[in-house]
Amino acid sequence: MTKPPYHDDQASFSAPIEDLQVRIAFLDDLVDQLNDQIAKQNQEIANLQKQMQLLYRRVEASDLQEGIAQFDPILDKPPHY
Repeated sequence: MTKPPYHDDQASFSAPIEDLQVRIAFLDDLVDQLNDQIAKQNQEIANLQKQMQLLYRRVEASDLQEGIAQFDPILDKPPHY
């Protein structure tokens, strides 16, 4: 017995559709992983920015406490001038 011709057509259409469904599932998983990674990196960047602000404040505070004067180009000429 032979299979009806419409059965072969249906099988030939279902294989590419299944392949596309599998690819979409993998892509969805990849997008979720990338989204998680971006969220982690965003949090790390925010933490690093906070740390930099704290360090900047400490440097400014220590400069004021130690009495470091600002550079004056007229008064602070190098010795070779």
